[in-house]
Amino acid sequence: MNHHRSSMPNTLFKLLAHFFKYHTGKAWSLIILSIIIGSSVAVDKLLQKKIIDYINIANSPAASVLQILAFWVLLYILHRELINLLYCVYDYIYLKFMPILKGTVIDELYNYVQHHSHKFFEENVTGNIGYHITEAARSLEEVFAIFTEKILRKLIIAISALAILYSIHFLFFITFFVWLTLFCSISIYFSKYVSNYARIFTKCKATVVGKIVDAITNVSSIKMFLSHHFERKYLHSYIGDITTSEQNMRWFMLKLRYILGLSCSIMYFCIICVSVYLKINQSITIGDFVLVIGLAMETVNEIWDLIFEMSDFYEEVGNFNQCTSLIQPYLVQDTNNAQDLKVTNGCIEFKNVTFNYKNNDNIFNSESVTILGKQRVGLVGFSGSGKTTFVNLLNRLYDIEHGQILIDNQNIKQVTQSSLRSNITVIPQEPLLFDRTIKDNIRYGNFNCTEEEIIMAAKKANIHDIIISLPNGYDSFCGERGKNLSVGQRQRIVIARAILKNSPILILDEATSALDSITEALIKKSLDYLMTDKTVLIIAHRLSTILDMDQIIVFDKGKIVETGTHDTLLKTGKVYTELWNSQIKGIIPDNPK
Repeated sequence: MNHHRSSMPNTLFKLLAHFFKYHTGKAWSLIILSIIIGSSVAVDKLLQKKIIDYINIANSPAASVLQILAFWVLLYILHRELINLLYCVYDYIYLKFMPILKGTVIDELYNYVQHHSHKFFEENVTGNIGYHITEAARSLEEVFAIFTEKILRKLIIAISALAILYSIHFLFFITFFVWLTLFCSISIYFSKYVSNYARIFTKCKATVVGKIVDAITNVSSIKMFLSHHFERKYLHSYIGDITTSEQNMRWFMLKLRYILGLSCSIMYFCIICVSVYLKINQSITIGDFVLVIGLAMETVNEIWDLIFEMSDFYEEVGNFNQCTSLIQPYLVQDTNNAQDLKVTNGCIEFKNVTFNYKNNDNIFNSESVTILGKQRVGLVGFSGSGKTTFVNLLNRLYDIEHGQILIDNQNIKQVTQSSLRSNITVIPQEPLLFDRTIKDNIRYGNFNCTEEEIIMAAKKANIHDIIISLPNGYDSFCGERGKNLSVGQRQRIVIARAILKNSPILILDEATSALDSITEALIKKSLDYLMTDKTVLIIAHRLSTILDMDQIIVFDKGKIVETGTHDTLLKTGKVYTELWNSQIKGIIPDNPK
């Protein structure tokens, strides 16, 4: 049965809650510490007020004043040291908490993405997917850090300031409260615009990353066609979008900052006027005067800094929202009561299958065909006729619109995807390997295999002698996509992997058409062993490779138009005969003449 998560929250705060449930204690500890640290600003100013007031008590005995003053000075120093200690505790919890959280985010997102349908990977650039996974982890950290260290602390500073100002005189409270309400209202109103600018900017960045990855992937073509200048010019158009979107975002923030800065200047003027008025009327002490001015300026500076930091916050929210494309619901999912597929014979049946790609006419329209267990079947047709779609549907990389696909009388929609694919092995025309050791790539067919079984599989795939001739033998790295090895060597490693998997159904996208005759003979020998006692489907590009098949299925324009053996199909004079007669040097052309 599948145990991967079939759904995941796809909004910022729900996803934060989802990941924080693993670290609730640490997350709440950081939040509480931020509240305490934020409130310490007001306490700091209150202690300063006390010190100033006692310094200004002129009618008390000097010794008494000094004793009381010493007490408040000592308390002030202890308070400062306590806050320093709390900062250290905060940083310690953060360093223990955040790296683990980011690792959890990357792990869960990577696992979730792996189970997306084939269509998802066709519609999303590979570079973008990898970028979004790591960016989601980074953005979650930044959002949490900005919230706890900036937003929450500064809000606590503002609330504490309001409470203290109210305790000194109601006029201070009214003045500051009116300004704070106006300031926050303006910020909140324009936040949606800032968020939109940030979203556009982030989308442009992700697009550029995808274009760069695409270009690097095709660097051989760029060199062969001398298209460096063209590719640079092509990328410049997308870089221009980044530049424009960032300038638009920062220009809007600049205008917003000016408006908010003007409100701060007006508030300063009002607070100073009220302070002078109340001091003249002996309604406040000199300590109160210093406290109010200092607290107001400190709070305004903190709130002002918050606006600068809010642009970073919205940018990170925009970054994350771009990443939520990874967390869209799966297009292909197991049913709630899905069972494991049990293959006894390997019989495959397509019953009235209808399927179409997005915005296309039906590729298959009520198509039916039966492949008996242990049969070797060739799939032939011009390019785009439906051969690859047929095997993709058998693997349930897509869900069909109507009909049934059965394996040993079990509907593949009613079995788990993991059990389905564990019973099917696909050897593609272009074999791609992981940038890992040869041993690791072969072991991919069976992670529980022994060293002896790996060597046995390599020998049966006729690749063992080549592997041991390498400096590091089975521990040699294959390189990105297997580039350190030839095509024929990669093919045989893929075959060795398939031998270890030993699934009852085998699909081959004929891989020998572009190889030299010696390598082709070795691979055919390996395949003969691999195909023993299995149901085999071969997508044929050369009809000579399927002459002795038990059955040949002929595709044309999304329809199964003929089935039979080579000899019987040639006698019909239909599509298969056309394919046979149109071969160019033994290979089927892309299109009929």
